Amino acid sequence: MSMKVMIVDPDWRFAQQAIEHLESHAHLAVHELSAPCALERAKSWKPDLVIVASEVAESVIEQLYDIDPRPAILLTSWMDTYDLAWRAWQKGGDELLMKPVFSSEELQAAILTTMENAAAGVRLRKTHAA
Repeated sequence: MSMKVMIVDPDWRFAQQAIEHLESHAHLAVHELSAPCALERAKSWKPDLVIVASEVAESVIEQLYDIDPRPAILLTSWMDTYDLAWRAWQKGGDELLMKPVFSSEELQAAILTTMENAAAGVRLRKTHAA
């Protein structure tokens, strides 16, 4: 199944590696460096999945969900930003990955789990559950 995936992360190097992985699995992928750009792109491009860095996740995850509910994978690179990732996850993340220590297989497993849960109607969203 081919998907449209948006990566929102100021880390250009990680985004390029993730895009290569996604494209090798026949997905379309775009990269946005900032929350405002991601929100604008999401309105017209309508991604099936978003992968968001913890540095920008808290400010963007709920707004992306409000534009069009979609699954989200959150990334964190430092234990001191884990709190940011946790708060963002509570606002709408479906999966949490640590970077840069994950492999392409780990990314693919997170994508499959997230999309299977979404297809089954499993919502881990905290603020939208009521």
